[in-house]
Amino acid sequence: MGFIARLATVVAVLAGRSITAPTAATAKYCDESTGVCYSEVSVGVAPITWRIAIPAVGEGPFDVLLQVVAPKTVGWAGLAWGGGMLYNPISLGWANGNSTVASPRFATAHVQPDFYESANHTVLKGSTVNATHWTLTTLCQGCSTWIHNGGAKEVLDPGATAASFAFAASAVPPIDPTDPASPIGIHSEHGLFTVDLAAAKSENFDTWVQQLK
Repeated sequence: MGFIARLATVVAVLAGRSITAPTAATAKYCDESTGVCYSEVSVGVAPITWRIAIPAVGEGPFDVLLQVVAPKTVGWAGLAWGGGMLYNPISLGWANGNSTVASPRFATAHVQPDFYESANHTVLKGSTVNATHWTLTTLCQGCSTWIHNGGAKEVLDPGATAASFAFAASAVPPIDPTDPASPIGIHSEHGLFTVDLAAAKSENFDTWVQQLK
């Protein structure tokens, strides 16, 4: 199978019915060094930990603090905000030297997701690489709303106690880890999970963002 065909498989498999049912229970995690509190889920073989914090709002759209913690054996990891890989923002992350990279993507067909100009990722303090894991801490502006197939506007519900997300990961790093738009290869694991967004809300959100910049 050629490289482009393998890239198409990344999205095609995730968009199809082969994705497993949502798994994992959300926990509360508060970072001792920053005081930032997230809703946290750990999933996959690695496993990969996904942490989300949002402002105390009644409706979207809203900015999102995303933290990803993955073993160094994970070459890249991605989260799809709408629970599938088509027609919603995808946040990719990976290690690059002693720091990490965030990359917004969006797919409208069963091909490699395009770089997504409508979402902006700011890599924040706490984005590090140590002997065993890499951590990406990023502010995403544009991840909580998107235009779905047919032109319908979708918005995350900040009051959802079991919002669905999709993830994928690969042991192989992007072709150019320095470039947020770098091509990626096929995933080695994928699935769905849910997050308690209501528990991820905080009145301290804006303060946290400022201290992490």
